[in-house]
Amino acid sequence: GCIPLGQDGSAVGEFGGWFCPCHGSHYDTSGRIRKGPAPRNLDIPPYVFGDDMQLVIGT
Repeated sequence: GCIPLGQDGSAVGEFGGWFCPCHGSHYDTSGRIRKGPAPRNLDIPPYVFGDDMQLVIGT
């Protein structure tokens, strides 16, 4: 999927993070652009800390 266009970006990139097969961009595990034509880092999804400080992403 194409991460900048809101797809899942499930492919693993060269830096252990994500790869966008549509444009060839590689992101690290923090979502920072490391290689390719992407103009910016990945967006940080909404999150909250739930019970026992469990991180809940996509709330």
